[in-house]
Amino acid sequence: MHAYCPECKQKLEGESNNGPGINYALTTILLFLNILWYYPFFGMSYQDNSIFYFLGASTFVVILMQPILMRLSRVLYLYILMAFKE
Repeated sequence: MHAYCPECKQKLEGESNNGPGINYALTTILLFLNILWYYPFFGMSYQDNSIFYFLGASTFVVILMQPILMRLSRVLYLYILMAFKE
């Protein structure tokens, strides 16, 4: 690996992979944000099994969105922790 980028002279350095931590946070946020669309359409109550339907639907949405969340968490990690020179 080069010490500096041949094009822009940005210092290149190895980085630890902390993307999974941000991915966990985004997944948890998405799980809770599912209430915003689920509750108005279907409603939730502790008196019936609707909470289990909500958990199943939320799990399905999170699994469906996982490839996007993994890429987004990696990009957010790089933007937060990498210092870019302009």
